[in-house]
Amino acid sequence: MRRSGVLLLSALMVLWVTGAHAQTTGTVRGIVTDRNGQPVPGATVSLEALAAGERLETSTDDTGHFQHTGLTPGQYSATADKDVIGGQVFRVLVHPGGSVDIRFVLEPGRTPAPWMRVRPGTQARAAAFEAGVRASRAGDFEDAIAQFEAVLQVMPTCVDCLFNIGVSYGRLDRFGDAEAAFRDALRIRSDYAAAYYGLADIYFRQNRTEEAATARGDANRIAVSSLAAGRARAQDTLNRGIAFWNSDNVEDAVRQFREALETDVTLVESYYWLGLAYEAGGDPDAATQALSRYLGAAPSGVHADEARRRLAVIAR
Repeated sequence: MRRSGVLLLSALMVLWVTGAHAQTTGTVRGIVTDRNGQPVPGATVSLEALAAGERLETSTDDTGHFQHTGLTPGQYSATADKDVIGGQVFRVLVHPGGSVDIRFVLEPGRTPAPWMRVRPGTQARAAAFEAGVRASRAGDFEDAIAQFEAVLQVMPTCVDCLFNIGVSYGRLDRFGDAEAAFRDALRIRSDYAAAYYGLADIYFRQNRTEEAATARGDANRIAVSSLAAGRARAQDTLNRGIAFWNSDNVEDAVRQFREALETDVTLVESYYWLGLAYEAGGDPDAATQALSRYLGAAPSGVHADEARRRLAVIAR
């Protein structure tokens, strides 16, 4: 079981490319936790291909992990859901031969936007959105706008619809309408970075360089803030793992250390602690791999000397 955990962890660091088929398809994987950072086993994780309408579904394992492989490249709606606990949706782009990692955090009272979930009573909304995406890709921007506006009639807070309307108006050089759509999206969700990037694009095309720079700065600020928040969550998770480790709860410590890396792969200290935990759990191969990864990323790190000492002990 621990060996498979190391293999999954390694896959987070590189593109998962295995043979000719893997070079033309992609993978979506990740973990589902509750708001306290605990894994949610048995959660339903579904993927909806926005262009083709294909729907795939799986469930999380005992550690809250899931994986979809062999995916046709394109945009997907990824939904995690479990009764009582709640649900969450992400929009992801799958590249050929690429891997997308998602961390769902389910909270009571938070449910996915209904137009993104193809279930009885919501089929028409999902179909309209998908039709809008297809029309936009085909260059039929007038039809795309009509389809997204149809979704807005029943889902007025659909910021993705407003964003796509703004993009379509921009392609038609109707900059005033595009700006209005992006602004409407931001009125609903002020931290919607994509709308600021949309504004930056249409401002730049109109030679409104100062406004373009301001909009792009706002978008970058939101993106950086999001990265910082992810880093903070990863550090909190690592700290929980260390607390488990100090209380001799090796199994939960391993789970937290792995989750910290899934949240932020640059938090390399997690590899050190993961190596110690694997060693204590009787998995020297996994411990060697984790400690070596730590030293490869931080050869002069605060735990470097101890990591080398542990590797020497394991090698005996």
